[in-house]
Amino acid sequence: MTTHQLLLELERIERAAWEDLTRVAPASFAQAIGLETADIHHAFFFMASGIPAFQFNCLSGTGLNGDDGSSIAEAVSRFRVAGQDKFSIQIPPGPNASACEEAARASGLNPHPLAWAKFCRETADAPVANTALRVREVGADERDVFAATAIAGFGMPPPMTIWLREIVGRPHWHGYMTYEGEAPVGAGALYVDGDFAWLGIGATKPEMRKRGSQSTLLARRLADAAKFGARYAVTETGVPQERQPAPSYANILKAGFTPAYVRPNWTY
Repeated sequence: MTTHQLLLELERIERAAWEDLTRVAPASFAQAIGLETADIHHAFFFMASGIPAFQFNCLSGTGLNGDDGSSIAEAVSRFRVAGQDKFSIQIPPGPNASACEEAARASGLNPHPLAWAKFCRETADAPVANTALRVREVGADERDVFAATAIAGFGMPPPMTIWLREIVGRPHWHGYMTYEGEAPVGAGALYVDGDFAWLGIGATKPEMRKRGSQSTLLARRLADAAKFGARYAVTETGVPQERQPAPSYANILKAGFTPAYVRPNWTY
């Protein structure tokens, strides 16, 4: 597999997970948050106009699969028409990255200080986390506590649980939780499609941090990704900022992941 082919797969599996996440959003909830997705010149447009947050308003895969940056002006227009100013245009490396950067500047955007680091590793030989926490895959009867734990970890409003709970038990998806005794500590999701698995939606309740939940969830999801047939695991987090703690970045490296590339976020 060439470097470019790997890049396409790393972007594809993340997009596949987010596309499926949109499919399970209850209709009334999707309408309430202004959920809208589209394929714009092969780039993936994702907008929740009622949520002022970058992670729910972005254009990803820009410049890939034949897109020369033409997707950017249309995406920016859609965000602005919807009144959403918390959005990002994600530009991964690739043959059209320079053209995309020019298009982003022409739309009045600039690189955000926080970029995303994409990671990849083979699923074989998953690490063993050295913590006292229990970890297990949750069933449909536990999807509410799974969603509530993840939402608490991200600091999102409780109504978001209505959406996130729907992935538990869905094809391709697996939800996991860590526990200290009987108390929920953290949650994480695994999305498997062919040779690749995406590790996302990982969060720890604020009062339960620094107990090893993220490392425990990473190890278990890696082991299960291999069990479910995936050869490679993919995840991402913010690039460490100067004089700022970066525990997620450190835990991902500790789990044996290798940085694949940095994906800048262009905003205004």
